Amino acid sequence: MKARDKAYKVSDRDGLYAYVAPSGSVSLRYDYRIGKRRETLTLGRYDATASARVPRPLEVLEFGMGVSLAEARLLLSQAKRSLEQGVSPSRAKAEKKAAEAEALTFGKWVERYLEFKGDPKSKGEQLADSTLAMRRSTYKRALEKPLGKLMLEEITPNRLATLCDDIKAQRGPAVAVHAREIVLMVYRHAQRKGIEVSNPAERVQASAIARFEPRDRALSPSELRLFLAALDRAPTMPTLRLAVRFVLLTGVRKGEFIGATWDEIDFDSETWTIPSRRMKGGKPHIVYLCDQALDILTTLRSCFSASRYLHPGRYDSDLPISDATLNRVIAMAIASIRNDAPRLHALHRARP
Repeated sequence: MKARDKAYKVSDRDGLYAYVAPSGSVSLRYDYRIGKRRETLTLGRYDATASARVPRPLEVLEFGMGVSLAEARLLLSQAKRSLEQGVSPSRAKAEKKAAEAEALTFGKWVERYLEFKGDPKSKGEQLADSTLAMRRSTYKRALEKPLGKLMLEEITPNRLATLCDDIKAQRGPAVAVHAREIVLMVYRHAQRKGIEVSNPAERVQASAIARFEPRDRALSPSELRLFLAALDRAPTMPTLRLAVRFVLLTGVRKGEFIGATWDEIDFDSETWTIPSRRMKGGKPHIVYLCDQALDILTTLRSCFSASRYLHPGRYDSDLPISDATLNRVIAMAIASIRNDAPRLHALHRARP
């Protein structure tokens, strides 16, 4: 049975038929009525290698597996017995799959969760590759061995709290909090799939594991003026000083500026659209540009008209500047402030 442009059917006997898809795959199916409903049961995928073997007994066969024609006929007889008892074999197959899903271990649910979060079809639910890699790494290192083979109902809040304390002692508080977050998200994913199970992580608050003080804070207006004045004195290229100013004006991450290209800038609408592939959250982001930001872009365009990047590298216009380059400019400005601090303090004390 060769593939055609459209799917087609080839009858066997007793209602059994082969369904040949345009891809060339062949499934063995059975159409029936139960009550007023018409249903279709896929007995199995046709497996050409299976026909060379002695048909397996009915006890080891399952709907949906790879089968020979003879084995599909055995499954057909089982389906008809179910119909005689008033049971839909298609519905029974779906219920069995649901029961198997419910019986998945925590480790298997982690795999399903990560697969869902990495699938572009998940749209707004999709996570950045870096975030997925971090969660996968944390699971492998901290959660797989103690929890991977347990059933969902076996992981209690007390067990999770104890594990988080152990992770905190061995690997640090950040890893422990992140491990608890993974458990929380995996259980929520299972619940959205229809699994009735309580989420142990909801009973273990992140604040009970560790508290974090913010590493950074917003600059005050006077500190910002001081930094910008020091930036103007930094011994570096004027365009690099403008690049740092542009990052401050737009509030973007340095990496988002570094990879920015001119086709992302719309001078007419005064916007900069950062594509989803370069955003941490995986969604496109529109930055509305003020006059100062537009003036800086005009200057950069005048200086680097031959490059696709807003600020190319010093030696190769086909490459952007590195993250380290902007870090050095910022470090220069901070060093200038620190060097001037004793002198400014002395002047302040000398005032009458």
